[in-house]
Amino acid sequence: MQDALEHARTWVDADAPVLWLLGKTQAGKTSIVAEMTGQGHDEIGRGYRPMTQESRLYAFPPEQPVLRFLDTRGLADSAGNDPDYQLALAREQAHLLLVVLRVDDQDAKEIIGSVELTRRRHRKLPVVVAQTGLHRGYGEHDRHVDPYPFDGSDDDARRPGVPSELSRVMLAQRKLFHRIPGPPPLFVPLDFTRPEQGIAPADYGAERLWDVLEQTLPEVSERLRSRTDVPRTIRTKVILPWATAAAAANAVPAPVIGGLGSASLQAAMVSQIGHRLGFPLSWDLWREFVGTLGAGFALGFGGSWAAQQLLKAGLGWGTAIVASWTFAITWAIGEAALYYFGEKAAGREPDREILRARYHAALREARGRYKTLKHHDNQESQP
Repeated sequence: MQDALEHARTWVDADAPVLWLLGKTQAGKTSIVAEMTGQGHDEIGRGYRPMTQESRLYAFPPEQPVLRFLDTRGLADSAGNDPDYQLALAREQAHLLLVVLRVDDQDAKEIIGSVELTRRRHRKLPVVVAQTGLHRGYGEHDRHVDPYPFDGSDDDARRPGVPSELSRVMLAQRKLFHRIPGPPPLFVPLDFTRPEQGIAPADYGAERLWDVLEQTLPEVSERLRSRTDVPRTIRTKVILPWATAAAAANAVPAPVIGGLGSASLQAAMVSQIGHRLGFPLSWDLWREFVGTLGAGFALGFGGSWAAQQLLKAGLGWGTAIVASWTFAITWAIGEAALYYFGEKAAGREPDREILRARYHAALREARGRYKTLKHHDNQESQP
Protein backbone atom coordinates (compact mmCIF):
# COMPACT_ATOMS: atom_id res chain seq x y z
CA MET A 1 0.00 0.00 0.00
CA GLN A 2 2.88 2.38 0.79
CA ASP A 3 4.21 2.08 -2.77
CA ALA A 4 0.76 2.95 -4.12
CA LEU A 5 0.58 6.05 -1.91
CA GLU A 6 4.02 7.20 -3.06
CA HIS A 7 2.91 6.72 -6.66
CA ALA A 8 -0.20 8.78 -5.95
CA ARG A 9 1.87 11.64 -4.52
CA THR A 10 4.16 11.67 -7.56
CA TRP A 11 1.23 11.50 -9.95
CA VAL A 12 -0.66 14.36 -8.33
CA ASP A 13 2.39 16.63 -8.16
CA ALA A 14 3.07 16.17 -11.85
CA ASP A 15 -0.40 16.94 -13.20
CA ALA A 16 -3.37 19.27 -12.88
CA PRO A 17 -5.15 19.71 -9.52
CA VAL A 18 -7.54 16.97 -8.42
CA LEU A 19 -11.06 17.67 -7.19
CA TRP A 20 -12.25 14.68 -5.18
CA LEU A 21 -16.00 14.01 -5.56
CA LEU A 22 -17.43 12.13 -2.59
CA GLY A 23 -21.15 11.33 -2.61
CA LYS A 24 -23.81 8.74 -3.17
CA THR A 25 -25.07 7.66 -6.58
CA GLN A 26 -27.65 10.12 -7.98
CA ALA A 27 -26.50 12.90 -5.64
CA GLY A 28 -25.57 15.15 -8.57
CA LYS A 29 -21.83 14.62 -9.09
CA THR A 30 -22.11 14.29 -12.87
CA SER A 31 -24.21 17.48 -13.08
CA ILE A 32 -21.51 19.39 -11.23
CA VAL A 33 -18.76 18.11 -13.55
CA ALA A 34 -20.97 19.00 -16.54
CA GLU A 35 -21.46 22.54 -15.23
CA MET A 36 -17.78 23.12 -14.53
CA THR A 37 -16.54 21.73 -17.84
CA GLY A 38 -19.40 22.69 -20.18
CA GLN A 39 -19.64 19.07 -21.31
CA GLY A 40 -22.76 16.96 -21.74
CA HIS A 41 -23.63 14.19 -19.30
CA ASP A 42 -22.99 11.53 -21.96
CA GLU A 43 -19.58 13.01 -22.78
CA ILE A 44 -18.58 12.88 -19.13
CA GLY A 45 -19.73 9.28 -18.76
CA ARG A 46 -17.54 8.28 -21.69
CA GLY A 47 -14.61 10.46 -20.57
CA TYR A 48 -13.98 8.85 -17.19
CA ARG A 49 -11.20 6.29 -16.98
CA PRO A 50 -10.95 3.72 -14.17
CA MET A 51 -8.27 4.20 -11.53
CA THR A 52 -9.21 1.37 -9.18
CA GLN A 53 -12.24 -0.87 -8.79
CA GLU A 54 -14.08 1.86 -6.88
CA SER A 55 -12.65 5.06 -8.30
CA ARG A 56 -12.39 6.75 -11.68
CA LEU A 57 -10.84 9.91 -13.07
CA TYR A 58 -12.11 12.53 -15.50
CA ALA A 59 -9.45 14.89 -16.86
CA PHE A 60 -10.54 18.14 -18.51
CA PRO A 61 -9.58 18.90 -21.15
CA PRO A 62 -8.11 15.44 -21.77
CA GLU A 63 -5.21 16.57 -23.99
CA GLN A 64 -3.87 19.12 -21.49
CA PRO A 65 -5.86 18.96 -18.24
CA VAL A 66 -6.65 22.07 -16.23
CA LEU A 67 -8.52 20.10 -13.58
CA ARG A 68 -9.17 16.43 -12.84
CA PHE A 69 -12.23 15.01 -11.11
CA LEU A 70 -11.68 11.93 -8.95
CA ASP A 71 -14.99 10.15 -8.34
CA THR A 72 -14.80 7.57 -5.56
CA ARG A 73 -18.03 5.99 -6.72
CA GLY A 74 -19.56 3.38 -4.47
CA LEU A 75 -17.54 4.29 -1.39
CA ALA A 76 -20.52 6.13 0.06
CA ASP A 77 -23.03 3.45 -1.00
CA SER A 78 -21.41 0.25 0.20
CA ALA A 79 -18.36 -1.20 1.88
CA GLY A 80 -16.77 -1.68 -1.52
CA ASN A 81 -13.48 -3.41 -2.12
CA ASP A 82 -11.06 -2.44 0.66
CA PRO A 83 -12.55 1.06 1.15
CA ASP A 84 -9.79 2.19 3.55
CA TYR A 85 -7.22 1.65 0.79
CA GLN A 86 -9.38 3.48 -1.78
CA LEU A 87 -9.89 6.45 0.54
CA ALA A 88 -6.19 6.62 1.41
CA LEU A 89 -5.36 6.91 -2.29
CA ALA A 90 -8.00 9.62 -2.76
CA ARG A 91 -6.70 11.62 0.20
CA GLU A 92 -3.19 11.64 -1.23
CA GLN A 93 -4.41 12.75 -4.65
CA ALA A 94 -6.94 15.46 -3.73
CA HIS A 95 -6.37 19.20 -3.73
CA LEU A 96 -10.02 19.85 -2.86
CA LEU A 97 -12.72 17.59 -1.40
CA LEU A 98 -16.19 18.24 -2.83
CA VAL A 99 -18.83 16.40 -0.84
CA VAL A 100 -22.06 16.07 -2.85
CA LEU A 101 -25.24 15.45 -0.85
CA ARG A 102 -28.88 15.77 -1.76
CA VAL A 103 -30.21 18.43 0.58
CA ASP A 104 -32.93 16.11 1.91
CA ASP A 105 -30.48 13.28 2.71
CA GLN A 106 -29.81 13.08 6.44
CA ASP A 107 -28.32 9.56 6.28
CA ALA A 108 -24.71 10.59 5.68
CA LYS A 109 -22.84 8.74 8.43
CA GLU A 110 -20.44 6.98 6.04
CA ILE A 111 -19.62 10.17 4.19
CA ILE A 112 -19.14 12.22 7.37
CA GLY A 113 -16.79 9.52 8.68
CA SER A 114 -14.69 9.72 5.49
CA VAL A 115 -14.50 13.52 5.74
CA GLU A 116 -13.50 13.37 9.43
CA LEU A 117 -10.73 10.85 8.74
CA THR A 118 -9.49 12.90 5.78
CA ARG A 119 -9.32 16.07 7.85
CA ARG A 120 -7.46 14.34 10.66
CA ARG A 121 -4.78 13.36 8.12
CA HIS A 122 -4.91 16.60 6.06
CA ARG A 123 -6.29 19.40 8.23
CA LYS A 124 -5.83 22.10 5.60
CA LEU A 125 -7.49 20.27 2.71
CA PRO A 126 -10.37 22.52 1.54
CA VAL A 127 -13.77 20.87 1.99
CA VAL A 128 -16.80 22.09 0.04
CA VAL A 129 -20.26 20.60 0.64
CA ALA A 130 -22.63 20.87 -2.32
CA GLN A 131 -26.21 20.59 -1.07
CA THR A 132 -28.05 19.53 -4.20
CA GLY A 133 -31.65 19.08 -5.34
CA LEU A 134 -33.05 22.16 -3.60
CA HIS A 135 -36.38 21.84 -5.40
CA ARG A 136 -37.04 18.65 -3.40
CA GLY A 137 -37.75 20.94 -0.45
CA TYR A 138 -40.26 23.08 -2.36
CA GLY A 139 -44.03 23.14 -2.08
CA GLU A 140 -46.29 22.91 -5.12
CA HIS A 141 -46.15 26.63 -5.91
CA ASP A 142 -42.59 27.40 -4.76
CA ARG A 143 -39.78 28.30 -7.14
CA HIS A 144 -36.19 29.47 -6.86
CA VAL A 145 -35.60 32.66 -4.92
CA ASP A 146 -34.27 35.22 -7.38
CA PRO A 147 -31.59 36.45 -7.10
CA TYR A 148 -29.76 33.50 -5.54
CA PRO A 149 -29.63 34.36 -1.81
CA PHE A 150 -27.28 31.84 -0.19
CA ASP A 151 -23.76 32.48 1.12
CA GLY A 152 -23.16 29.24 3.04
CA SER A 153 -23.79 30.67 6.52
CA ASP A 154 -26.52 29.61 8.94
CA ASP A 155 -28.42 32.71 7.84
CA ASP A 156 -29.29 30.77 4.68
CA ALA A 157 -32.13 29.09 6.60
CA ARG A 158 -33.74 32.50 7.22
CA ARG A 159 -33.50 34.03 3.75
CA PRO A 160 -36.74 35.70 2.62
CA GLY A 161 -38.69 33.51 0.22
CA VAL A 162 -36.88 30.25 1.05
CA PRO A 163 -39.47 27.50 1.74
CA SER A 164 -39.58 26.46 5.40
CA GLU A 165 -39.07 22.76 4.64
CA LEU A 166 -35.96 23.52 2.59
CA SER A 167 -34.61 25.73 5.39
CA ARG A 168 -35.14 22.95 7.92
CA VAL A 169 -33.41 20.15 6.02
CA MET A 170 -30.59 22.41 4.79
CA LEU A 171 -29.63 23.49 8.29
CA ALA A 172 -30.06 19.98 9.74
CA GLN A 173 -27.69 18.56 7.14
CA ARG A 174 -25.06 21.21 7.85
CA LYS A 175 -25.11 20.34 11.56
CA LEU A 176 -23.84 16.87 10.63
CA PHE A 177 -20.50 18.50 9.74
CA HIS A 178 -20.03 20.50 12.97
CA ARG A 179 -17.39 18.15 14.40
CA ILE A 180 -15.18 18.03 11.31
CA PRO A 181 -11.58 18.89 12.33
CA GLY A 182 -9.87 21.90 10.81
CA PRO A 183 -11.47 24.86 9.02
CA PRO A 184 -15.26 24.56 8.62
CA PRO A 185 -16.56 23.33 5.26
CA LEU A 186 -17.90 25.79 2.70
CA PHE A 187 -21.57 25.06 1.94
CA VAL A 188 -23.02 25.62 -1.53
CA PRO A 189 -26.76 25.04 -2.07
CA LEU A 190 -27.33 23.97 -5.69
CA ASP A 191 -30.14 22.92 -7.99
CA PHE A 192 -28.73 21.64 -11.27
CA THR A 193 -31.49 20.10 -13.38
CA ARG A 194 -31.99 19.01 -16.96
CA PRO A 195 -33.27 22.01 -18.97
CA GLU A 196 -36.34 20.10 -20.15
CA GLN A 197 -37.51 19.72 -16.54
CA GLY A 198 -38.59 23.35 -16.69
CA ILE A 199 -37.04 24.36 -13.34
CA ALA A 200 -35.44 27.65 -14.25
CA PRO A 201 -32.61 28.42 -14.23
CA ALA A 202 -31.22 24.93 -14.74
CA ASP A 203 -27.91 25.86 -13.10
CA TYR A 204 -29.20 27.52 -9.93
CA GLY A 205 -26.25 28.30 -7.66
CA ALA A 206 -23.57 27.92 -10.34
CA GLU A 207 -22.09 31.36 -9.68
CA ARG A 208 -21.75 30.58 -5.98
CA LEU A 209 -19.97 27.34 -6.87
CA TRP A 210 -17.58 29.21 -9.15
CA ASP A 211 -16.90 31.79 -6.41
CA VAL A 212 -16.04 29.04 -3.92
CA LEU A 213 -13.78 27.35 -6.46
CA GLU A 214 -12.07 30.68 -7.04
CA GLN A 215 -11.37 30.95 -3.30
CA THR A 216 -9.71 27.55 -3.21
CA LEU A 217 -8.26 27.03 -6.71
CA PRO A 218 -8.10 30.53 -8.24
CA GLU A 219 -5.94 29.73 -11.25
CA VAL A 220 -8.05 26.70 -12.16
CA SER A 221 -11.27 28.69 -11.86
CA GLU A 222 -10.00 31.41 -14.17
CA ARG A 223 -8.85 28.95 -16.83
CA LEU A 224 -12.08 26.93 -16.75
CA ARG A 225 -14.28 30.01 -16.92
CA SER A 226 -12.39 31.30 -19.94
CA ARG A 227 -13.53 28.22 -21.87
CA THR A 228 -17.23 28.88 -21.28
CA ASP A 229 -19.41 29.21 -24.38
CA VAL A 230 -21.68 31.97 -23.03
CA PRO A 231 -24.43 31.92 -25.70
CA ARG A 232 -24.72 28.13 -25.57
CA THR A 233 -24.82 28.20 -21.77
CA ILE A 234 -27.58 30.81 -21.78
CA ARG A 235 -29.64 28.79 -24.27
CA THR A 236 -29.39 25.54 -22.30
CA LYS A 237 -29.40 26.88 -18.73
CA VAL A 238 -31.77 29.85 -19.07
CA ILE A 239 -33.84 30.00 -22.26
CA LEU A 240 -34.78 26.31 -22.55
CA PRO A 241 -35.85 25.77 -18.91
CA TRP A 242 -37.72 29.09 -18.81
CA ALA A 243 -39.50 28.35 -22.08
CA THR A 244 -40.48 24.91 -20.75
CA ALA A 245 -41.68 26.39 -17.46
CA ALA A 246 -43.67 29.13 -19.23
CA ALA A 247 -45.33 26.54 -21.49
CA ALA A 248 -46.31 24.47 -18.45
CA ALA A 249 -47.68 27.53 -16.66
CA ASN A 250 -49.77 28.63 -19.64
CA ALA A 251 -51.13 25.11 -20.19
CA VAL A 252 -53.19 25.48 -17.00
CA PRO A 253 -56.82 25.16 -18.19
CA ALA A 254 -58.02 28.26 -16.30
CA PRO A 255 -57.69 31.35 -18.55
CA VAL A 256 -55.66 34.40 -17.45
CA ILE A 257 -54.10 32.77 -14.35
CA GLY A 258 -51.71 30.62 -16.35
CA GLY A 259 -51.08 33.44 -18.82
CA LEU A 260 -50.02 35.82 -16.10
CA GLY A 261 -47.67 33.15 -14.77
CA SER A 262 -46.00 32.61 -18.15
CA ALA A 263 -45.68 36.35 -18.77
CA SER A 264 -43.86 36.84 -15.45
CA LEU A 265 -41.54 33.94 -16.31
CA GLN A 266 -40.71 35.54 -19.66
CA ALA A 267 -39.86 38.83 -17.96
CA ALA A 268 -37.70 37.01 -15.39
CA MET A 269 -35.91 35.15 -18.19
CA VAL A 270 -34.99 38.37 -19.98
CA SER A 271 -33.67 39.86 -16.75
CA GLN A 272 -31.55 36.74 -16.17
CA ILE A 273 -30.12 36.87 -19.70
CA GLY A 274 -29.12 40.50 -19.20
CA HIS A 275 -27.57 39.62 -15.86
CA ARG A 276 -25.57 36.75 -17.39
CA LEU A 277 -24.13 39.22 -19.87
CA GLY A 278 -22.98 41.64 -17.19
CA PHE A 279 -25.93 43.88 -16.39
CA PRO A 280 -27.33 44.40 -12.86
CA LEU A 281 -30.27 42.10 -12.20
CA SER A 282 -33.42 44.24 -12.48
CA TRP A 283 -36.93 44.21 -13.93
CA ASP A 284 -35.87 47.37 -15.77
CA LEU A 285 -34.03 45.10 -18.21
CA TRP A 286 -37.36 43.65 -19.37
CA ARG A 287 -38.93 47.10 -19.83
CA GLU A 288 -35.87 48.33 -21.71
CA PHE A 289 -35.88 45.27 -23.97
CA VAL A 290 -39.60 45.53 -24.81
CA GLY A 291 -39.23 49.25 -25.41
CA THR A 292 -36.50 48.60 -27.96
CA LEU A 293 -38.61 46.02 -29.80
CA GLY A 294 -41.24 48.73 -30.12
CA ALA A 295 -44.97 49.21 -29.76
CA GLY A 296 -45.73 46.82 -32.62
CA PHE A 297 -44.15 43.94 -30.71
CA ALA A 298 -45.95 44.88 -27.49
CA LEU A 299 -49.33 44.95 -29.27
CA GLY A 300 -48.61 41.71 -31.12
CA PHE A 301 -47.45 40.01 -27.95
CA GLY A 302 -50.57 41.19 -26.12
CA GLY A 303 -52.78 39.92 -28.93
CA SER A 304 -51.09 36.52 -28.90
CA TRP A 305 -51.53 36.30 -25.14
CA ALA A 306 -55.25 37.17 -25.39
CA ALA A 307 -55.78 34.60 -28.16
CA GLN A 308 -54.14 31.93 -26.01
CA GLN A 309 -56.55 32.61 -23.17
CA LEU A 310 -59.53 32.41 -25.53
CA LEU A 311 -58.33 29.00 -26.73
CA LYS A 312 -58.21 27.80 -23.15
CA ALA A 313 -61.76 29.05 -22.55
CA GLY A 314 -62.99 26.16 -24.73
CA LEU A 315 -63.40 22.70 -23.24
CA GLY A 316 -59.71 22.47 -22.47
CA TRP A 317 -58.86 21.30 -25.97
CA GLY A 318 -56.68 24.32 -26.61
CA THR A 319 -54.19 23.84 -23.78
CA ALA A 320 -51.74 21.69 -25.81
CA ILE A 321 -51.73 24.29 -28.60
CA VAL A 322 -51.25 27.07 -26.06
CA ALA A 323 -48.31 25.26 -24.46
CA SER A 324 -46.59 24.89 -27.84
CA TRP A 325 -47.34 28.52 -28.69
CA THR A 326 -46.02 29.78 -25.35
CA PHE A 327 -42.82 27.73 -25.64
CA ALA A 328 -42.13 29.17 -29.09
CA ILE A 329 -42.83 32.78 -28.05
CA THR A 330 -40.68 32.45 -24.91
CA TRP A 331 -37.81 30.89 -26.85
CA ALA A 332 -38.00 33.68 -29.44
CA ILE A 333 -37.99 36.35 -26.73
CA GLY A 334 -34.93 34.69 -25.21
CA GLU A 335 -33.03 34.59 -28.51
CA ALA A 336 -33.84 38.23 -29.18
CA ALA A 337 -32.72 39.17 -25.67
CA LEU A 338 -29.48 37.23 -26.18
CA TYR A 339 -28.73 39.35 -29.24
CA TYR A 340 -29.85 42.59 -27.58
CA PHE A 341 -27.79 42.32 -24.39
CA GLY A 342 -24.88 40.73 -26.24
CA GLU A 343 -24.61 43.81 -28.45
CA LYS A 344 -24.87 46.18 -25.49
CA ALA A 345 -22.24 44.21 -23.57
CA ALA A 346 -19.91 44.59 -26.56
CA GLY A 347 -20.45 48.37 -26.54
CA ARG A 348 -22.63 48.37 -29.67
CA GLU A 349 -26.14 49.72 -30.11
CA PRO A 350 -28.55 46.88 -31.00
CA ASP A 351 -30.17 47.22 -34.42
CA ARG A 352 -33.97 47.16 -34.01
CA GLU A 353 -34.55 45.47 -37.37
CA ILE A 354 -32.01 42.74 -36.63
CA LEU A 355 -33.57 42.33 -33.19
CA ARG A 356 -37.03 41.78 -34.69
CA ALA A 357 -35.61 39.46 -37.37
CA ARG A 358 -33.92 37.37 -34.65
CA TYR A 359 -37.23 37.13 -32.81
CA HIS A 360 -39.22 35.96 -35.85
CA ALA A 361 -36.53 33.51 -37.00
CA ALA A 362 -36.32 32.02 -33.51
CA LEU A 363 -40.12 31.79 -33.36
CA ARG A 364 -40.15 29.60 -36.48
CA GLU A 365 -37.28 27.43 -35.24
CA ALA A 366 -38.76 26.99 -31.77
CA ARG A 367 -41.92 25.25 -33.00
CA GLY A 368 -39.84 22.37 -34.33
CA ARG A 369 -37.73 22.34 -31.18
CA TYR A 370 -40.85 21.96 -29.03
CA LYS A 371 -42.11 19.01 -31.10
CA THR A 372 -38.73 17.29 -30.72
CA LEU A 373 -38.72 17.95 -26.98
CA LYS A 374 -42.22 16.51 -26.50
CA HIS A 375 -41.39 13.49 -28.66
CA HIS A 376 -38.34 12.80 -26.49
CA ASP A 377 -40.40 13.17 -23.29
CA ASN A 378 -43.07 10.79 -24.60
CA GLN A 379 -40.46 8.16 -25.46
CA GLU A 380 -38.91 8.38 -21.98
CA SER A 381 -42.32 8.05 -20.29
CA GLN A 382 -43.17 4.83 -22.13
CA PRO A 383 -42.63 1.63 -20.12
